[in-house]
Amino acid sequence: MGDENRHLFCQMAVEIPLQELIEDAVKAGWEETEVLTAIMEVADNLMLAAGSNAELEALLHALKRRLD
Repeated sequence: MGDENRHLFCQMAVEIPLQELIEDAVKAGWEETEVLTAIMEVADNLMLAAGSNAELEALLHALKRRLD
């Protein structure tokens, strides 16, 4: 999909499951602000890990080219 609205469509796709996750966590006893903060921190950690994985993959690719 090369659509300029791709990012918006992705947000729409995850919004309802995310709202349900938040509701379930609140029902389990967590404050909504705690849940939202946790989600942001987990998302940030996942983004950092994805960046690290991409960097590692690029380094391994460069090393493989040197060895070939």
